[in-house]
Amino acid sequence: MPSFKSNLDIQQNQLLNAVLHNLPDLPQNPVEGQLYYNSGKFTAYLWNGSYWVPWGESGGGGQVQQVKQYLLNIPNPSSKSAMVFVRLYEDQTVVRIDSHFSNESRVDFNIECRTSVNDQGLLLTQRPMQATYTGTETTVFSFSALSKDNWLYFSLADANGAIEIPANGDEAAPPIEGQPTEAPVDGEILGLLTITITCVIS
Repeated sequence: MPSFKSNLDIQQNQLLNAVLHNLPDLPQNPVEGQLYYNSGKFTAYLWNGSYWVPWGESGGGGQVQQVKQYLLNIPNPSSKSAMVFVRLYEDQTVVRIDSHFSNESRVDFNIECRTSVNDQGLLLTQRPMQATYTGTETTVFSFSALSKDNWLYFSLADANGAIEIPANGDEAAPPIEGQPTEAPVDGEILGLLTITITCVIS
């Protein structure tokens, strides 16, 4: 198979019958703008310099699927950073969760799907997710089907996966859609936590 060590200029001619690189997992050492097609998730991804981002629409088994993403940024997460961050208006399935923390600390957290803002829901993953400086993708789901009119709910977790309770025993302030509750100074982890949830809609 020929290998090119430099850019290939086809002088504005069409690239006919081209197929993206098919792989079951992420390519190693990507460069910004690189594309590949995940054959297990039926989804194309684009490397933006920091993360693999779903690219366009995906299809599998004769169906076209629309890709949706939900982004959550939490400054200085703490035991009082629980919040509901999106209401779902369509049935969809989680295919990927990316997390990143802005410094060398690690943040353990859970994402639930709730039928009501104030009632405990089902955890999306089999174990707590971890946000680190290098970034993490979670693909092992215990529950990934998200139903219309449900809510996605974030909560900090301890190392065993339990939701953290404030040290003084008080309940966290009621969450407000789209806004984190104010984090106390005690127990907060300084830095910015970023979570991206990627879903497909059949």
